[in-house]
Amino acid sequence: MLSSTIKLSFVVEEGPRVYIERINVRGNTRTRDYVIRREFDIGEGDAYNKVIIDRTERRLKNLGFFKSVRISNEPGSTPDRVIINVDVEDQSTGQFSVGGGYSTTEGILAEVGIQESNLQGRGQYARLRGSTGQWSKGVELNFTEPYFLERRLQGGFDLYSKESDNSRFAYYSNVKTGATLRIGVPLTEEFTVIGRYSLYNNNIKVTDSTNVSSAISASEGQNLTSAVGYTLEYNTLDNTINPRNGLLSNLKQDAAGLGGDSRYLKTTTDVKVYRELNDTFVGMIRGQAGYIYGSDLRVIDNFFLGPDLVRGFSLSGIGPRDGGRGDSGRNGLGGTTYWGTSAEVTFPLFGLPREAGIKGAVYADAGSVFGYSSPASLTIVGNDQSVRTSVGTGLLWSSPIGPIRLDFAVPITKNDYDQVQNFRFTAGSVF
Repeated sequence: MLSSTIKLSFVVEEGPRVYIERINVRGNTRTRDYVIRREFDIGEGDAYNKVIIDRTERRLKNLGFFKSVRISNEPGSTPDRVIINVDVEDQSTGQFSVGGGYSTTEGILAEVGIQESNLQGRGQYARLRGSTGQWSKGVELNFTEPYFLERRLQGGFDLYSKESDNSRFAYYSNVKTGATLRIGVPLTEEFTVIGRYSLYNNNIKVTDSTNVSSAISASEGQNLTSAVGYTLEYNTLDNTINPRNGLLSNLKQDAAGLGGDSRYLKTTTDVKVYRELNDTFVGMIRGQAGYIYGSDLRVIDNFFLGPDLVRGFSLSGIGPRDGGRGDSGRNGLGGTTYWGTSAEVTFPLFGLPREAGIKGAVYADAGSVFGYSSPASLTIVGNDQSVRTSVGTGLLWSSPIGPIRLDFAVPITKNDYDQVQNFRFTAGSVF
């Protein structure tokens, strides 16, 4: 057998260094120039770096301010100079949203909100949201400055107040009012650390002392919570608005006890993984969990979960309940521990053009809330680690008036005292 070899020689010669002569920003009719320029890690006079330019283009696309972003080069005034052109097209970034649903425990719900993610073309985020229902109402204001102190720091605050009348099913009402200060520090392109301080007050009023749980009675009155916390966030999504590939995960911890009445350490985590199965189907797997540690915890410190954990259940619809007072199971007590997992596949509806922006979804959820502990002697139901599961289908539409989603979920396994909510919808309008 004959064998042969080929010898290859590679000669690498360093070419002349090219410098950025000028950066032109074109097409922005609303977004201010500095909002675009600050996404560059290099400037005029610096050496040209293709990796940094590509990273800047990704940043600009993920801002969500533009319909299109394109960065191109052209020769400068001399052979070692290059001109960078940034061509963008502004799009609407304001949103007026309405949402609603129905729950056997909360009745008809409605929500109205207005938000702007590029306030006055400065890149600032602001949202004002109000909600009302048969037994709840509230208002919330959020603001974020993505370049706080002219640095890549995300500074912001949240103000909120919510009144919940739970007397129909839990014999008490609560008014929660508070504020949160936030500051975020991006350590890398994917990894961000967010610190916060929260101060809020719960005002619990018992509406039926005969049937209310003694655990709830113990929390009656004013309860001030002062907490400091942080979030570790890792984000590799290819598109933050309509992801098809990537990972979004966070770990949160809050320690209450810097003054106030509550003493606890609360830890939660949430992980979402997106994968493009093919050109048509996109899969998503989600896992979440939480634990709160503290002595003599109040009911209002616990986790109260429902459709955010397992769709098909109402808000605070799963978890431990006081089954020994009044109508069995009506006094939800929350839990100190929860976990949940979800799997979802989205796809364009067959027979419809993709330009219509209509998608379908099928999903399955599973989770549990447990771990209630109290010095009071109570008859607790639903405090075991039994798993609640559900399956459902959804309809998503990027309509001319904004995103719309309708979900219908059916519980497969549940506790006898759980509260069910099969149908939910949200809708929005963009301006």
